[in-house]
Amino acid sequence: MHSVRVAYVHDWLVTYRGGEKVLATLLELYPEAPLYTLFYQPNAMPPTINRRNIRSACRTWPLLRLRKAMLPVLPTLIESLPLASFDLVISTSSCVAKGALKASGAKHVCYLHSPMRYVWDQQEEYLQGVDHIPGARWAIKSLTPRLRAWDISSSSCLRVDRFVANSSFVRERAQRYYGRDSTVVHPPVELERFSVKLPLDQRHGYLLAAGALVSYKRFDLAIAACAQVRRKLVIAGSGPMEAALRRQAAMTPGADVRFEIRPDDFRMVELLQGAHALLFPGVEDFGMIAIEAMACGTPVIAFAAGGARDFIHRGETGVFFEEASAECLAHCLDQFTPTAFDAIYLNRYASRYNRVSFLTRFKQEIQKALSGEIT
Repeated sequence: MHSVRVAYVHDWLVTYRGGEKVLATLLELYPEAPLYTLFYQPNAMPPTINRRNIRSACRTWPLLRLRKAMLPVLPTLIESLPLASFDLVISTSSCVAKGALKASGAKHVCYLHSPMRYVWDQQEEYLQGVDHIPGARWAIKSLTPRLRAWDISSSSCLRVDRFVANSSFVRERAQRYYGRDSTVVHPPVELERFSVKLPLDQRHGYLLAAGALVSYKRFDLAIAACAQVRRKLVIAGSGPMEAALRRQAAMTPGADVRFEIRPDDFRMVELLQGAHALLFPGVEDFGMIAIEAMACGTPVIAFAAGGARDFIHRGETGVFFEEASAECLAHCLDQFTPTAFDAIYLNRYASRYNRVSFLTRFKQEIQKALSGEIT
C-alpha cells in the first residue's frame, strides 16, 4: 500500500471548515503525498495542511476573490491538474474535485461531502453570493445545463472507482443525480477537544445556533422560534447573513439574541458546553457541529431532514421538529426538557465518530478500489 503513488485533490483551501478538517485527517494516510487544489490561501489553513506539498491552480489574490464567479471554468481547471504519474487519487469533493482526471489504470476514491450543490438543490443560495459581480448570475444560470451534464459525466466509474459519502443523505443524492452507489463513512470529530463540564440542569439557560451565517442554515427560524417561547439564543459564527440576522433579531418582539462572531476554538467549546441544546434548523449534508455538541453533553434539536437523520435518536441524542417553520420549531422548544437527556450518554455516543474508526473504514475503501471493486 505504501509503494502506491498517491495524490490528494480538494476543491479549494480558503476556509478551514468541516471539509478541510476531514481532509486534514485523510492526509495522515499518506504523509508524503502531494495535495492538489484550485485555490489556496495559506493564512486560512492550519499547520497540518500548510506543511504539505500543496500545488494549486490559482493563488493570485484577484482570482481568490472572484472564485465564486469562476464556477463555469472550474471543471476545466480541475481537469487540468497533472495527475498522470499517480496510481491512486483521493479526492474530497463538494464541487468539482471528483472530476479530476486520473491516469489509465489508476484508481480514484472520492469522499463526497455533497454533489455539486451550486447547480442542483442549493443554487439560489450560491447565486446570492455572486450577485455583487455584474453578469455572474446570468452566466451561471445560462450554463447550468452544461454544468449539470459535466457533473453527471464526471461521476462515472471511468473517473471515480469508489464513492464514500459522508451521510445517508449525501448517499441518496449521489444515487439520484449520478446513478452511483456509495459507502457511508461519517466524518471524524476531534473528540479530544470536547468534554462535559456541567450537567444539563446547571447550564446557562441559552440555546445555541452555530456555524456559517448563510441562508440555508435557517438561523432565521431559530430567532423567530426562540422569540415566540421567550428563550435566550446565542448565534455563533460568521458569514454574509450576519447583518440580516441582526436586523431580524432587533425587529422581532420578544427576541433575546446574542451574537458571537468568529469565536475561536476555545470559545466555541465553552458555548457548546454551556448550552441547553444546539439548534440545527437547516438541511445539512451531515453536520459535524452537532456531534461536537453531543461530545459536550449537549442534545440537538434538528429539522427532520438531511444528515441529522443519521445521528438524532429521539429522546437519546436529541429531538426532531417536522416542518421547516418557526411555529413548528417553537412548539418543539416549548415541549423540550433538557434534563430529560443524559450528558454522559451524549458524550459516549459522540465517541463513535473518532479519527481512528474513520481512518480504518476509509482504508478499507482504498483497498477495495485497489483490488478493482467499484461502487
